[in-house]
Amino acid sequence: MDQQTRVGSTAALLAVGLMAFGPSIVKLSDLPEMTFVLWRLLFGALGYAIVLVATGQHFGWMELRRSVLGGLIFGVNLVFFMVSMRRTSAANAVVIGALQPVILLGVAARMFGERPHRSLYGWSAVSIGGVALAMYASSGVGVATRTGDLLALVTMLLFSLYYVVSKRARSELEAVPYQLGLTIVAALTILPAALIVGHPISPPVGSDWWPVVLMA
Repeated sequence: MDQQTRVGSTAALLAVGLMAFGPSIVKLSDLPEMTFVLWRLLFGALGYAIVLVATGQHFGWMELRRSVLGGLIFGVNLVFFMVSMRRTSAANAVVIGALQPVILLGVAARMFGERPHRSLYGWSAVSIGGVALAMYASSGVGVATRTGDLLALVTMLLFSLYYVVSKRARSELEAVPYQLGLTIVAALTILPAALIVGHPISPPVGSDWWPVVLMA
């Protein structure tokens, strides 16, 4: 395994590990869904902007334009994620999210010429069984509901689409400019949606901040 592959694998493992805490973090916030998502995106954009300036990378109209599709999908994905977390358990959300490799297995070889290791197919079968069991065990009411599980499934599909779109965009853009661009686009997508549904866009106060910061 070459150095680039090792770095990529380590980064992916770290990202997945951190994402696993997402459902639990969201459960701790009482902010309206759109408010939480908007400020999570704005705080994230600030972080990427700081890294961009510190590393001397370029960000302009071209970078923003090529980040639009990824940003739109990412913004909608975050809304579904927040809504599903209020309607299902964190455990169910994590199990359903484990289906993502199954979706991407069919895409990797066809679109990117990748050849996944055979063991991935076995683990994919395990994840499908876990999702089926989680959804079967969900009741119509309470912490974990079938509606919430279905929303979590949509969230997983949207994130899979975001992954595919982003992998293509990353062939033309560096990571930080792309993440900054898509985060800005996602925030601009969420802002009118928040106003339409009547969720406040004012900044969180006090202890409402820390779940937002952790998710950013």
